[in-house]
Amino acid sequence: MMKKPITRLTMVVKGCAFALIVGLVLQLTACSKNNDINPSDEEILSKKIEDIIPQKYVDSLTKLGFTINKGTTPPNIDGAYLFKPFTIKSSNIPNDPYQPGYVLNDGVIKLYEQSTTDFSIKMLGKNFIGAADTSVVTAISGGGNKFTVYGKVKAYRNGGYSFYAFLMSGEKDGNNIKNGIAGIINIDDSHAGFGTIAEGQGRVAFDGDYTSEPTDFNSKMAVITERGIMSSKTFQLK
Repeated sequence: MMKKPITRLTMVVKGCAFALIVGLVLQLTACSKNNDINPSDEEILSKKIEDIIPQKYVDSLTKLGFTINKGTTPPNIDGAYLFKPFTIKSSNIPNDPYQPGYVLNDGVIKLYEQSTTDFSIKMLGKNFIGAADTSVVTAISGGGNKFTVYGKVKAYRNGGYSFYAFLMSGEKDGNNIKNGIAGIINIDDSHAGFGTIAEGQGRVAFDGDYTSEPTDFNSKMAVITERGIMSSKTFQLK
């Protein structure tokens, strides 16, 4: 069988094709590196939220009636707010004694140092997960007057500890928060002590009069009673 002669035109075409492929590869690589160096606001926020709470647990809370407000332009919500009457909306804990409509002790949350560049925010809470909650990683999303705060809290109990995700959503209305709702869920029970709710279990509660007013966070001393904690007392974590 005779071989086709390799003409100059064939060599030029092959050379152009090779150059085109190399150019495309280099362009894609450059774009990838550029995205790593200059990620979009959506990418920054998504990564921060994923570091706090896996999507499957976000889905679990939304199934319990929690509202997620997406977006990269949340309102500024720096301040301290009072959730009263702090009322159970739903739970996925088997045989949970805290049924919808049960009123807990007042929830108090302080939010501060909100950033518009990396969507971080600092959070202190009382009577959400325990008598005193400090988020180790926190983020905020939203748009217009609506927002969602995502926090990861390390809670110690009975010689062990668990990581919980704490989420809060609402709408900024002047100095108040309207339609405030909070959700907690255990996202890592691998080092849990006795009497802790299992990974994937949680509750959702809301401000019963739909208005969370400003408060003096430091004056609201947490009272540790059966009704006072959303998820950390022995008799609650069944």
